Amino acid sequence: MTASGSKALCLSLLLAGFAPVCAAAGAPSIASSFAAFWPAAEGKPFLQQEQVWNRNIEAPRQAIYDTVVWEKQHDPYWQARRQIWLRARFAKYPALAAGIPGEVRALQDAIARQSVRFKALFPDADAHPPVTILLAPNFDAKSGVLGNGKPVLAFAADSLLLEHARLDIVVPHELFHLYHAQHAGIRNDGVMPDAPLSLPLFEEGLATYVSGELAPGHTDGELLLQDELGAMPASRLPDIARRFLADARNKAIDPDHPDTFKRWFNAAPKPYQQGLPNRSGYWLGLQVIRYLRRTYTLAQIAAWSPAQAEAKVMAALRQISA
Repeated sequence: MTASGSKALCLSLLLAGFAPVCAAAGAPSIASSFAAFWPAAEGKPFLQQEQVWNRNIEAPRQAIYDTVVWEKQHDPYWQARRQIWLRARFAKYPALAAGIPGEVRALQDAIARQSVRFKALFPDADAHPPVTILLAPNFDAKSGVLGNGKPVLAFAADSLLLEHARLDIVVPHELFHLYHAQHAGIRNDGVMPDAPLSLPLFEEGLATYVSGELAPGHTDGELLLQDELGAMPASRLPDIARRFLADARNKAIDPDHPDTFKRWFNAAPKPYQQGLPNRSGYWLGLQVIRYLRRTYTLAQIAAWSPAQAEAKVMAALRQISA
């Protein structure tokens, strides 16, 4: 992002009423910040690298890093995790550094292009959504809530570059998460305090469905970012729905039993469940949304409150499993 582009984005966000995001956008572009950070950090001991990172990368965007990237308000161990993540990411920057400016530009273009398409599909969406581009070692794209309660969407250019991400799929998927948080109150991709597992199933399935509407022509494997999921036959749907029903009422956030969420939504080198690919919750969520679309319009589904969504998903799962 150029300095003039950053200022234009800042102005548009101010007009839309998102001053905290604008404060980050009004800082030097993340590409400029990285250009100041990496030459001063490359080859230095980690603690020196961290100091330069703090000064150039986080300080101009502190509110977003505090609440969205590191989630200091929720994670008592954020400092230890942050150091582990940053050490690993700094080790990858020698290979990534040259590509980061181009990835930032590609993200800018994709966000601008998909925002126009998104508003055509959802006319009440913001013309200038509160989106920021930054660097983060612990996610690629993430919806979050700032300290003042405003939803925001963050894209991590370095992580997306590392993954060779398909931005025409990722950007509309994440724009929907942001829209959903603003208009239906389903925040953090459905992973909210006291929410049952059926809510992230609904949220991720719906975001994947919307990305398919806004980026047509892709296979299910591409939309789900995992070929193994795209290859799953429809004949398995009743059995997988029954398996999920056994977990559906468990809490999405449960420190005492975190494996319940992981086995349906997390990626990992080893399978969480016998006979099922990891992240099968995304596949099942997409099938549930397609099932619901037989009866409801997309606008109706997107407007459901968390309680309505949970009820509709549970009813659909029971019907599908039967």
